Amino acid sequence: MAIAYRPQPARIQTNVNNSATLTEETGTTADKRIVVVRTVTDDGAGSFIGTMGTVNYAGKSIALKAVSFDRSTTSYKSDHEKASEFERVGINGEGSSGSSNTKGGEYSTTSVGEELLAGSSIVARYRVGAAAPRASTSTFTPPAVVLDLCPYTTHRIVAGSVQFRWMGQTYTDFEGVIYRDRTDTNPGIASGTINYQEGLALMTDYVVGGTGPTDFQLQSLWTTAEQWSTASLFFSTDAAPLRAGPGGFVLTVVDLQGATLTANVDAQGNITGSHMRGKIEFARGGVELQFGDFVVDADLTAEDKAEWWYDPAEVGAVQAGKVWRPWPVDPTTLRYSAVSYIYLPVDVSLMGIDPAALPPDGRVAYARPGDTCVVGLTHGGSPFAPSLTTYNVGHERLSFVQVLDDATGAEISTGYTANLDAGTLTFTDLTGYPALIRVVGRTEVYRQIAEVRIDGKVKLTQPVGYAFPVGAVFSTALRQGDRFARVSRVYDQQSWNGTTWYDGVDPASGQAAATFDAINFPIQVNNRGAITERWALKIRTGGTTFDLIGQHLGQIGSGNIGEAFSPMNVAAAVPYMTIPAGGWGSGWAAGNTLFIDTVGAEAPIDCVRCTQPGSPAGIDDSCWIVQRGDVGRDPESGF
Repeated sequence: MAIAYRPQPARIQTNVNNSATLTEETGTTADKRIVVVRTVTDDGAGSFIGTMGTVNYAGKSIALKAVSFDRSTTSYKSDHEKASEFERVGINGEGSSGSSNTKGGEYSTTSVGEELLAGSSIVARYRVGAAAPRASTSTFTPPAVVLDLCPYTTHRIVAGSVQFRWMGQTYTDFEGVIYRDRTDTNPGIASGTINYQEGLALMTDYVVGGTGPTDFQLQSLWTTAEQWSTASLFFSTDAAPLRAGPGGFVLTVVDLQGATLTANVDAQGNITGSHMRGKIEFARGGVELQFGDFVVDADLTAEDKAEWWYDPAEVGAVQAGKVWRPWPVDPTTLRYSAVSYIYLPVDVSLMGIDPAALPPDGRVAYARPGDTCVVGLTHGGSPFAPSLTTYNVGHERLSFVQVLDDATGAEISTGYTANLDAGTLTFTDLTGYPALIRVVGRTEVYRQIAEVRIDGKVKLTQPVGYAFPVGAVFSTALRQGDRFARVSRVYDQQSWNGTTWYDGVDPASGQAAATFDAINFPIQVNNRGAITERWALKIRTGGTTFDLIGQHLGQIGSGNIGEAFSPMNVAAAVPYMTIPAGGWGSGWAAGNTLFIDTVGAEAPIDCVRCTQPGSPAGIDDSCWIVQRGDVGRDPESGF
């Protein structure tokens, strides 16, 4: 019988007792009949849930309680009124409305049962067991497992060196195959393969045992370093200096694709070529190379940007919109040829110093980490006629300013005041000035060198702090420490030949009878006038006058012991020293000599020029050596 269910949700109820079950599904037909479908299963031992019945497996019968009368319903029984009540509450009774409150029907409770449908509505499902117990087998092939034998190195595994124990079984490798239980007499069972390059063992036939897949002990494994590759090279040539320009240096190297890369070098030492860039320092033979290409970031795929070399922070760091992609090469294939210079030995007597400590080409590195450097720019104006006005150099923060005679180049040090911060000069006295003068100023910044690179670039410990234009000069400063003028020694001799200078009293002569009192009457020097020199004051006949003779300057003046003596340093416009008259005393005789050693504030500098053989390129050659001090104190006031 077909039942047309109305489209409304069904209610499913399941009761479980041990392994027996009772499932009930309720639905409503189109004509509002309630249909209940129940499904029962036994517990496997022949019992249904509760007291619903049993199954007789041997007799092949089922006893099932399909109808239950344990349900009840309330129904309408009859419609009547009691006469006594009607009489009590009637027209003549007590009721106010003349109606009875007991009118109505009577209800009762009735037991009901559920109706079974036709026999076709009962469906039994069962499984027929075997007549006798039967045994069966099945085969299971476990999935392949990959073991990473050396996850912490990229070295290649040496064939024949692998042995490990896994899940209770011992495995060894032989000619790329992993064998189980292989011995000298037993070939073993092939259980997988091994990738010596990657260090991976693919296990396809293995025995599950031990404590599980984590039961692993690596008993033997050797590795060897593979041929390495690189994308950058730094080295120095065997010989230096090299000839600058094309042909002076040629380099080739093979990349990992087998292509030969050739370097091109220009006169400035820039190296270019396919997949490479770099720099060579011809003086010392230093070479730095980087292999790769600048690629447009927008053209890279997601796979490219997932590579190890890609860094978003590097995009546009050197070239706008581009990032550097390395191109590895085999460094063992690098070959180069270079043309170098050879310098002949130098005659020490001609050079003046022993060249053993100098580089082969005579060039000395002038910039080193920790040195002091000067970045400066010289400002020079056109010649002009001097006047009592203020001249503006056109630049502020000057380190010094000079007024020069335009005709001779001589410096004029009087007649003006300078404001270095403002970059101006105010002329106050033009006495003795030439017709035309020039004003030269200089802006400088002193810094300390932190690093000197092979490409000639210098890194400083602090920013320059001044916007120097193109043309500014980088120079090094030779630090001299604290410097001041002083008298290092005063002594006398009985006689002196006028040519031989001793470091002390000549033993053949001995000391003079008279002595200069340098303690109570010290010889005065200042930083501007004093120079490093040995002075001899030789007494003339009569014992009151003397000649001043310098070891390097010769005789430059004469004086009298009865008055203060101040020989003039013409270059500085101040005396070399001042010898007070009170220090002489009496007893000086002809031929007695007073020696005075002075040390100037300027540090001694030796300049040696080495001229290599060759055709001269020109006759103009000059240098500028400037002595500087950190304290701007008037030399006239002493130290």
